[in-house]
Amino acid sequence: MNIKAVIKKNQGVVFCYLIALVLFAGFSVYMPGFASLSHIRTVFLESALIGIVALGQTLVVITGGIDLSVAWMMTIGAYMVSNLVNSSNANLVWGIPLMLVVTFGLGALNGFCISCLRVPAIVMTLGMNIILQGALVALTQGSPGQSAPPLLLTLGQKNLFGIPYLVIIWIVMTVVVMLALFKMKYGRKLFAIGNNATVAKYSGIRVDNTIILSYAISGMTAGIAGALLAGKVGSCYLAMGDTYQFQSIAAVAIGGTSMLGGKGNYLGTVAGSLTITILLGILVALNLPFGVQTMAYGLIVLISVIVSVVSSNKK
Repeated sequence: MNIKAVIKKNQGVVFCYLIALVLFAGFSVYMPGFASLSHIRTVFLESALIGIVALGQTLVVITGGIDLSVAWMMTIGAYMVSNLVNSSNANLVWGIPLMLVVTFGLGALNGFCISCLRVPAIVMTLGMNIILQGALVALTQGSPGQSAPPLLLTLGQKNLFGIPYLVIIWIVMTVVVMLALFKMKYGRKLFAIGNNATVAKYSGIRVDNTIILSYAISGMTAGIAGALLAGKVGSCYLAMGDTYQFQSIAAVAIGGTSMLGGKGNYLGTVAGSLTITILLGILVALNLPFGVQTMAYGLIVLISVIVSVVSSNKK
């Protein structure tokens, strides 16, 4: 397959990257410091966290669902690798696996209720988010969390040959999910379910199991993002994942994944994560009132979602 054919096949993804590039280059002319090496590193750092949360969100949306529990799934993950291990590197040996198992299990519970009990995804995941919020507030009595263990501080704040460890982790996860989507049966099952779950079921696909796994992965990737966020900021605190709930969905929508399911590409989500980070940076650099920033950001994302849905309906 030649380059032109590849671009034509993935023109939606290419367009997303062009938008990110135009936004960045255009504003760099207006504000030269915007294109500095340190700011570029910051853009990729912030994008990495959004992208990791949006990884699981992409899988869920491809099936035709949505995960609104990622916000407090992140916070749970952050507290488990900080408070529960008492900020000790040695305790991470069991703390990280336990966090992965717990967030994977909570995500799987979301998937089970949605696929087997037919609870609407938006109701189930929003309810799970509220339950996790209440549970963590009750357990901590609203007190701030402990500092992150040194290993997480390294992963969240240090670089390897000038490349942040957090970005390296994101790159590795991107390669893994792309292989899963386009080189493994799991990916084909996701797209089949998103296009028509009934047809997929009669084709021999175990629809319930596939949906449960997609929500389980979403919960786990949110937990991983929470742990890395704790390392990036140095500690954990209540509601630290709240902004990522909306951003993860926005990254998926901007990246061209159909909000109705059946179509998507994680590379598009990567572009969506970069676009959101650049956009937020521009709004902050313009010194607009916070309310105006929020309105502009919400309007742009809303338009992206509408375009995604309209495009899917036409097809």
